[in-house]
Amino acid sequence: MSYGLVGLRREMESEALRGLGDLAGQQRQQQRAEEQMEAAGKQRQMSAIGAGAAIGMAAGPAGAVIGAGVGFLANELF
Repeated sequence: MSYGLVGLRREMESEALRGLGDLAGQQRQQQRAEEQMEAAGKQRQMSAIGAGAAIGMAAGPAGAVIGAGVGFLANELF
């Protein structure tokens, strides 16, 4: 009888450890997804600023600065 209880205990511990391992894997996956989303947001922001500056450059250096500001604001609003 005691062998059955010891075996049951070991099985339960094993299942618990597998569950914790699965949870840790899910947390790592979620962290990677969040980092990728953050990087995509930064890239989108830099693209918007660059596009605004390029469009504004047609009006000269001051236009480039203003265009970059408009690109930044447009990215923040949309």
